[in-house]
Amino acid sequence: MLFFGPDGERQPEREIRERKAKQICMGCPVRTECLDYAVSRPEKYGTWGGLNEDERASERRRRMRRANAA
Repeated sequence: MLFFGPDGERQPEREIRERKAKQICMGCPVRTECLDYAVSRPEKYGTWGGLNEDERASERRRRMRRANAA
């Protein structure tokens, strides 16, 4: 599956899988809604809205900083 990696996945395979998943996300009409959902939960695994786990964590922190500054 492209959006969630198998147990024991190695880094090179993960990078290829995530790149393919992100390409699909870029053309998805509900990408923003998907990302908003995953950031608000937070979804811990997989590619959501075009971002992987680490990227979503950064996005979550960015959104919290922006909300606190408002």
